[in-house]
Amino acid sequence: MNNHPRIMFRLAALATFLPLLLVAKVPEEARLRAASEALLQTPLSVPNLHILSEYVRNSDNPPALRSRAMAAYAMALLLQGNTNNFVRAQQAHRAAYPDDAQLIPLTAEHYSVPCDACNGTGRREKAVCPQCFGRGSQFQLSPLVAQTYQKRLGEIVAQCRENAEYAEKFREATKTSHDDKQIELLQALTNSYPHRTDLAPAIALLDDALAKREVRLRAAQEQEERRRIEREAAALKVLAQGPDRPRAIRELRTYLAAHPNVAPALELQAVLDELVAKEEQQQRLKKIGIGLAVLTGCLFLISVIRFFSFPRRTSASVSLPGMDKIDKAEFTDPLSLTAQDSLARAKYKTARIPREKAGVED
Repeated sequence: MNNHPRIMFRLAALATFLPLLLVAKVPEEARLRAASEALLQTPLSVPNLHILSEYVRNSDNPPALRSRAMAAYAMALLLQGNTNNFVRAQQAHRAAYPDDAQLIPLTAEHYSVPCDACNGTGRREKAVCPQCFGRGSQFQLSPLVAQTYQKRLGEIVAQCRENAEYAEKFREATKTSHDDKQIELLQALTNSYPHRTDLAPAIALLDDALAKREVRLRAAQEQEERRRIEREAAALKVLAQGPDRPRAIRELRTYLAAHPNVAPALELQAVLDELVAKEEQQQRLKKIGIGLAVLTGCLFLISVIRFFSFPRRTSASVSLPGMDKIDKAEFTDPLSLTAQDSLARAKYKTARIPREKAGVED
């Protein structure tokens, strides 16, 4: 029976230290969070208060958490009734974190009241007041002390939780190799925690991811632009090989005027020059043909005009020898014979009269 209280004490001690043993190997900030959560349930747990004290002493820890851990530790001293150590801790906190003095908004009025026995005089019947020992006040905590203590512990837990979540999201973003996904995660991270003072690495990583995406998009655009130019150049070459040469020349000139610096510009210019040369040669041949046709027509027209414009010359008839001695009254025109006369004469073979019989002399 005498060992029963000792066993109960050991079990209580084990129950107190077991959570600390479990978190001993976890990061220091996680231990601080676990200790603060435990103090919210057991405000004056000595092992957990010791974790707060250790965290404050490590200068590598974030100042915001060190300041709150120190403030909570100071108020725990006050909750224990150790006013002297509380005042010293409060003064040390103000010296170390002058901008965080509001974290311990407590004065003597929050933990002392005038002594009822001596009405705050410190003496009773010409002697030192036995109740307040001459101080004129006695220890009495205001509800604000416990409330402020609980608030600081809650802030520590919330800050540790946020730090853990932020660190996890940042690790997830750093492990993502896809630019768009990484940008999405980092933008969500910076938008969710704009109040944090340690956003510089996330912002730098976001800027780098944005720059990489810009390079990738620009490269894709340039590649698509090259493909578009190649398609347009191929279409112009096909048009140049077609029958509509004037249209091909117009299209090539328009395209080269609008895109003088494209990669196939020299090649397309050569195609255009060749088409222009062929077109000019064709135009010259056409003009020569038209000129020859006009010349031929003019010559023909001139000959027609000359034929109808100048009178025809007839050669003068010469009388046969002896014709002037013929009696024209007795002369009969042989052409005046009728067809029957001609046939009758032909029967007598008079069509061919010998020269000597016809009275013609050599």
